[in-house]
Amino acid sequence: MIKSALFLSALSFFSFTRAYTIPQSKRTINIVGKARHSASYDSSSSSSSSYNSSSSSSYDPGSSSITDAEVLNYALTLEHLEVAFYTQGLANFSADAFAEAGFAAAVRANYDEILSHEESHITLLQSVLEEMGADIVQACTYDFGSVDVASFIAMSAAFETVGASAYSGASNLLKRRSLLPAASSILSTEARQSTWIQSTVQHLNPWSGAFEVPLTPNQIFTIASNFIVECPSSNPPIAATHAFLPLSIPTTATPGASVQLSFNLNETSASDLSDLSVAFLTSNGTIFEQFTSSDSYNVTFPTQEEGLLGTVFVLIVNSTKDVTDSTTVAGPTPLMFPFNATDPQIEALFPN
Repeated sequence: MIKSALFLSALSFFSFTRAYTIPQSKRTINIVGKARHSASYDSSSSSSSSYNSSSSSSYDPGSSSITDAEVLNYALTLEHLEVAFYTQGLANFSADAFAEAGFAAAVRANYDEILSHEESHITLLQSVLEEMGADIVQACTYDFGSVDVASFIAMSAAFETVGASAYSGASNLLKRRSLLPAASSILSTEARQSTWIQSTVQHLNPWSGAFEVPLTPNQIFTIASNFIVECPSSNPPIAATHAFLPLSIPTTATPGASVQLSFNLNETSASDLSDLSVAFLTSNGTIFEQFTSSDSYNVTFPTQEEGLLGTVFVLIVNSTKDVTDSTTVAGPTPLMFPFNATDPQIEALFPN
């Protein structure tokens, strides 16, 4: 079971430039009851170089073994998680609870609409899978911990942002082009919801830059596994096959600072930390940094001027140029670094 105190400490927003994180699970979760038809799977890159020349990622070829039904059931798995989260949260927090926490009545009303959106996504995905004659995943058992209104809002921002990255990363896995309009419409809604939460509710930056950060199904499931206790054994295969090692990052992390990371090196094939790199997936591309030494878990985070802005996904990889399922060792852990858009140094990162 995930400890509620861990959620409360890790999902709080801090002062300017400090980060919030989602804690990483140490549980081993059976994603699905039935085995996938192919055990060898390297998904697409989590940061496509097609939108930014500074990105150093590439696509893995193994995604051709994934079926459209597995992609849709993967998306449905994430939608089930979101619906469970919003259903539980809104059942616990009335309009009065939101008001006592300092939020206007319209905030809770909009969360009711978000729940309705996610339920509509489930209905759509289920209907498409039914038309395909495919088996359909059922909801899992979840543990969102014990949260208050503020941490519920912080978690919702993370869920919507990660959801947009999930659809961005999975879109190229679909083989039937006719499925793309539905997937893209859900993606845009997830992004709109994320923008509303971050800008209107939290008074933070509405976006991180010009591009969403796409993540592979396994990278997304590494994040989702923090909240999933167990899935029905009868569930069919999904596009994700496993979660990577958990990566813990202190919430005091700031751009340009030396930060001590935490993951189990003994569960990797690396002889020491010199074999690994820290990858920062940002809206403007991928940044690689090395550990301070072969026996130190400290790494110097990039500065805001180098692009560490908004939502950033941090991973441990065994490469200095690629972030794929083949090179990912631990993470991703999502962080949010608020920034001042009127700062001249920040404005220089977004030329007209």
